[in-house]
Amino acid sequence: MKKILLFTLPLLMGACTSVVNPFPQEAHLYSLTSGQELTGPKAAREPAVYGTVETQLYNGPQAYSFVRFKASDYQLEVVNAPAQQADSTSALCLKHGALAGINGSYFDMGELTPVTYVKDDGFEVGSTTPGEFFRTNGAVLLDIDNVAIDATQPNTTWTGGEGWREVMASGPILLDEGQTVVYEEGIPHWKGFYAYRHPRSLVGADAAGYIWLLVVDGRSEGHADGMTIAELTQLAQSLGLTDALNLDGGGSSTLWTLPAGVINHPSDNGAFDAVGQRIVPNVLIVKPL
Repeated sequence: MKKILLFTLPLLMGACTSVVNPFPQEAHLYSLTSGQELTGPKAAREPAVYGTVETQLYNGPQAYSFVRFKASDYQLEVVNAPAQQADSTSALCLKHGALAGINGSYFDMGELTPVTYVKDDGFEVGSTTPGEFFRTNGAVLLDIDNVAIDATQPNTTWTGGEGWREVMASGPILLDEGQTVVYEEGIPHWKGFYAYRHPRSLVGADAAGYIWLLVVDGRSEGHADGMTIAELTQLAQSLGLTDALNLDGGGSSTLWTLPAGVINHPSDNGAFDAVGQRIVPNVLIVKPL
């Protein structure tokens, strides 16, 4: 049975008015609209914030960054820019008037074209190739005022995007309606993809009606070890996410905001800085409704 988490205005208007601070104590937090630094309690009441964390986690140094925004006030969109249109995450975000954005799903690094199902502004522009079936088992589905994270069956003819304006398939699913999804040794690419630590990216949702974009840095000794899929799932759950979908990672992992630019440390240049972005053919961007 397909499971969908759907956020709509009536649901959010009826939500509990109490405010819980979901952010780690060591997080540096800022308003997504002004760039002003915020305390945790104030950030918890803001409709859109971004933050960075450098800490010790899972027996090593970790650095991660996130954007959290209210689904009723902001819109998440797919930007498809294949082949010669491909560019860095930051450049694609600026070109399309975003407040924030994150790298998208898996792609052919030679052709710079998607290898997972992608639907942009009503048009299907990518399909999932058999080589991606081992990890592409979910999608983020988007409309003007709706966001859903959906577990899917990976195949080339998936039609779960019907009725949605935009879709990006990716995976693996990390959290599904509050339940952790466990991937065990023996599945394809277990050692290299699931069990090794890498930079990671995800899109998720919490029960309070907020969407999260999150990037974990990695491949930087002494600064950021990266995470396994299981560790990323645990981090997402600790932040209060109920649904989460892994996106492309490694050198692609990039999180950008309009006030601060790239706020993580992309790894493609081998340095712990904000410079080493990879060229990508699709991103997810945040814009006001």
